[in-house]
Amino acid sequence: MKNNNKNIILDYQDVENKIKRISLEILEDNIDQKKLIFFGVSKNGIIIAKKIINLISEYSEIDFEMVGVEIDLNSVNPIEFERDFKINNKSVIIVSDVSQSAKTLQVIISGLMSLDPFKIKTAVMINRDHSLFPVKIDFSGLNLSTSMNEHVNVKVNKDEEFTVYLD
Repeated sequence: MKNNNKNIILDYQDVENKIKRISLEILEDNIDQKKLIFFGVSKNGIIIAKKIINLISEYSEIDFEMVGVEIDLNSVNPIEFERDFKINNKSVIIVSDVSQSAKTLQVIISGLMSLDPFKIKTAVMINRDHSLFPVKIDFSGLNLSTSMNEHVNVKVNKDEEFTVYLD
């Protein structure tokens, strides 16, 4: 399906503004923390997490660690982290582009619980409000009530600029 202007939900500038707002909310929620560990889900989540880290860095001396996460829900071991890390009583932020059913977030949270986090929070660009799992979206750019047959499509260009479409 060809994307056109009538189904754009968020253009590049809208997305950047949402990321700024999410960043400030995360900073406010973690102002007393010395370090935050971000888990970016797939390519888009990693890009968003890096943008959040850059924005928070402008206002804070908090240290950051970034870990990419790939999920294969059809696998016996569905979580694959890009590298080793230690959580040990640190605050964790899981970042994704869209939350549909929250299953991916639930799998990641379950995998991180044994690593003794101080707290785990979730941040998504679009929250579809179709959660089938007991996951609270803590920071969202846009809450979008859609039907199950509609599809939210997040495109990122070579300059890491996002556009969000509804198909």
